[in-house]
Amino acid sequence: MLSILSAIFGPHRAVTIYAFLKTWGLGLAAAVVMAVIVGGLFLLGDDGEHEHHSFMTVPVLSATAINGDLKNGVIASVRLPDGTATSITSTKAPVSQSVGTSACVEKRVYVESGEARYRFKLPRFCEAG
Repeated sequence: MLSILSAIFGPHRAVTIYAFLKTWGLGLAAAVVMAVIVGGLFLLGDDGEHEHHSFMTVPVLSATAINGDLKNGVIASVRLPDGTATSITSTKAPVSQSVGTSACVEKRVYVESGEARYRFKLPRFCEAG
């Protein structure tokens, strides 16, 4: 590699470039690869537009506080109206503390894929509808 660099840049600069590449080359290459990956995900990724579908009160099958404290959040398994079960996580303290034997859930449907996603909401949203 040193001979190729010296043919292109001359012998003195080739040594400097070679030393730089030996010490910083791997880090720079990793940074460039990471920038390309993040840029590709940003440019080619789905914008994830969704539409609100409904609010519903669902029974909670099990709930576990994150790190043993509901102020940190909750991971809960719920039974959806169609009979399936799903797991929902919330890290917002007021919402997490409202999850008991039942919970208020918002159903969101993604525009392009039609996939449904669920998230916990405060009980007042389910009472209004």
